Amino acid sequence: MRKKKRKLKKKPFILMFIFVCFVLVVLFFINNKTNVNIEDKLSDLGYSSNEVKAIVKNVSKNNYNLISKKYNKSLVDLITANDYKEENFKKYLEYYDNNSKANVDDIIAIINSGYDLTKYPASSLLASLVKEKYYIHKNVTRYLDYGNSHDYLAKKVIAIVNAKADYAFYTETEKTNIKDDNLVLVNKFYHLSDSYEPDDLVTLSSKYNQGANNKMRKDAADAFMKMVDGAMLDNIILKNSSAYRSYEYQVNLYDRYVKRDGKKKADIYSARPGYSEHQTGLCTDINTVDSSFANTKEAKWLADNSYKYGFILRFPKGKEDITGYKYEPWHYRYVGEETAKIIYDEDLTLEEYYAYYIEK
Repeated sequence: MRKKKRKLKKKPFILMFIFVCFVLVVLFFINNKTNVNIEDKLSDLGYSSNEVKAIVKNVSKNNYNLISKKYNKSLVDLITANDYKEENFKKYLEYYDNNSKANVDDIIAIINSGYDLTKYPASSLLASLVKEKYYIHKNVTRYLDYGNSHDYLAKKVIAIVNAKADYAFYTETEKTNIKDDNLVLVNKFYHLSDSYEPDDLVTLSSKYNQGANNKMRKDAADAFMKMVDGAMLDNIILKNSSAYRSYEYQVNLYDRYVKRDGKKKADIYSARPGYSEHQTGLCTDINTVDSSFANTKEAKWLADNSYKYGFILRFPKGKEDITGYKYEPWHYRYVGEETAKIIYDEDLTLEEYYAYYIEK
């Protein structure tokens, strides 16, 4: 009797198995029939057998109703593009409808960026912009305005706009945020008040200094002395020539330069009062304040090693349109070791770093 009961208990499982198999077979035939119908419809629209296979492979059934009622070569180009993502199919089509003359790869790149850019016309510039690491979405209109009026690569357009240098220097200015501490940005757009003076200034000894402006903020001074000591091990002699300058000092210095060379020329190499980084107490002019310093072994050592101590070359060559100043191989700014390494590795200016990592 017990054996019979065991046999009887197996029957529900057998029936369940048969039912599941039946359902799967039915679904298979339904699915197969659906695919056949869709393939026939696509063929009737003019798509080749290879194009039909591509559509069936890359477009979900839920989106078949979005396919044009007539042959559309661009549809095939979209779904076979290298960076095509099936989940964006509907967005691609909607954007393409309004930008039918645009390059398909540009449409793919713009939609794949994840930003809402559908109100902007598709273009190779926009597609290039969104691929850049330092793209900041709030700046997209300015990127496009500047990029369309200048024959620059997207990377440079982004660097200039992020630095606010698409505006004329000393316009669109604002008070800098001194709470940024060692990363405080002072340039031709961000200024300090005439009364600002760091409360942790320390005086550099003669071992580290050869100029009258011999004070730096404590963190910067400690790092500078460490850098000077490190350079000495490589038989490199470094000394500060000019560090902290008060607002009043900069007034006299700038006025003297303007009187000598005129305002336009003076602005290339000297900051207006309140806009001088020297007022932060975080920078130093090293050894010789002259363009000839660029060719010295000291300048080479600094370019290769300063970041290890938290310093950056503040006004590098080739970045004049971003910083607003001519190349100054002697001018170094303390930002801390972590930030200095990023700026060094990524070949950034402080403006570019600040826009993306701080202000953003």
